[in-house]
Amino acid sequence: MNKPNILIVGGTSGLGLELAKKLSKDNHVIIVGRREPKFPGLDFIHRDLSHGVPGASNLIELIKEPIELYVFASGFFQEGTMSQLSDSDIMGMLHVGLTAPVTILNRILKNQKSLPGFIAITSTSQWTPRLLEPVYTAVKGGLGMFANSVSLDPAIGKTLLAAPAGMRTPFWEKDGRDTSDMLDPVWVAEQILSLYNDEFKFTHARIMRGPARVELVEKR
Repeated sequence: MNKPNILIVGGTSGLGLELAKKLSKDNHVIIVGRREPKFPGLDFIHRDLSHGVPGASNLIELIKEPIELYVFASGFFQEGTMSQLSDSDIMGMLHVGLTAPVTILNRILKNQKSLPGFIAITSTSQWTPRLLEPVYTAVKGGLGMFANSVSLDPAIGKTLLAAPAGMRTPFWEKDGRDTSDMLDPVWVAEQILSLYNDEFKFTHARIMRGPARVELVEKR
């Protein structure tokens, strides 16, 4: 019997990779990103999503079997006031944070007509204004509203919107930032999968730190 197909976009590091590792035990997991993690049992598709629709539009054609669960966990950190950001900075963030998740979900539904599950990973930036992250906060807020809206679509079985606070990843270590109070991505992945395994049509959960905890915002 074939294992269910799970597509994780942004599954090559951090939280996305931790979700992929856990889900690969009972599923066929396909991860999409720019760097192959080379973890046993994961299929990898190289894709740079910063180029807009062309980078995302033909992705689903490469996957021959129906997708059971689509997880969007892709993103990158960006700092700078609006006057400091270049056109490429702005468009890259918009493409990765909004064009990609929207286009990929569109192609999945056009290809297989329905989707049992969708998980959108945002962050606390979804509702927190930040001077040096104007476009980053915009795409996180937009992705949150997108997930809430598509949960109303009868073609999608269930939608989980998970918004974790900062997590310990190699990115922050390279940046020299203190990560001692940040969330463990392994623990965050466990919380997300626990939430997803419940019965619901739409769930919005905040995964907070200081102390680490899950706050249920909405469930229906």
